[in-house]
Amino acid sequence: MRFCSLGSGSSGNSFIVQDNSSTLLIDCGFGLSETVTRLDRYGLKPDQLNGILLTHEHEDHVKGAFSFSNKYNIPIYLSHGTFKMCKKRINENYDIDFNIISGVKSFMINDIKVTPLIVPHDAREPFQYKFESKRKSIAIVTDLGFITKHLIENLKNIKGLVIEFNHDKSMLINSDYPQSLKDRVSGMYGHLENMESIKLLKSINYKDIKWIAAAHLSEKNNDEDLVKRLISEATMKENEYIKIIDQTNGIDWMSV
Repeated sequence: MRFCSLGSGSSGNSFIVQDNSSTLLIDCGFGLSETVTRLDRYGLKPDQLNGILLTHEHEDHVKGAFSFSNKYNIPIYLSHGTFKMCKKRINENYDIDFNIISGVKSFMINDIKVTPLIVPHDAREPFQYKFESKRKSIAIVTDLGFITKHLIENLKNIKGLVIEFNHDKSMLINSDYPQSLKDRVSGMYGHLENMESIKLLKSINYKDIKWIAAAHLSEKNNDEDLVKRLISEATMKENEYIKIIDQTNGIDWMSV
């Protein structure tokens, strides 16, 4: 099983999980043509995709999802809440295979077991996801305000982890963001602050993790070197195990 990202940040998020029989797109926060261009960067064509999994309805996660699904006939998996919030974005002429999924039930896409993970975020019914295939596993955990016991339990023996390191608390406080945005980002239903992400890493079996990829970094309120140092100090992992997902370039293939 392997993973790559087309990009991650406030301007767009999209990830790929792939095994021998399936290629899944998690979120599609770039426009249709931009998504095709970014897929090509990693040797992928739209007709290789077996499904699009959406985490929630925010623009940086669904911007191109419906036009892309309609054009290339790729089924979409999403919560009922996400579907309801996105209905106004969906052209009535689109022919899309929507699959409504539950936060209490795993499901299969070919040989990949997909487990939706309920997270606290300011969206209607947000999920993150864990993927398992042949005793290998990858989880993608971004867009949440705080860590829950439910999340920790589901990540205890994960082999590859994508985790949000959105902002540094002091950098956000001293930023030029309006106070309302500062409150939203730092709130219980906002985005993970660096030390909250470290708290999650310390709560799971990080010694068996093959790699840790930091995602959704704020361009103004975080620092890549700081994030790498914090992860290294918390897990005793060397830098080659720690990756930063870039907004523009994403991140190349990594296997578990």
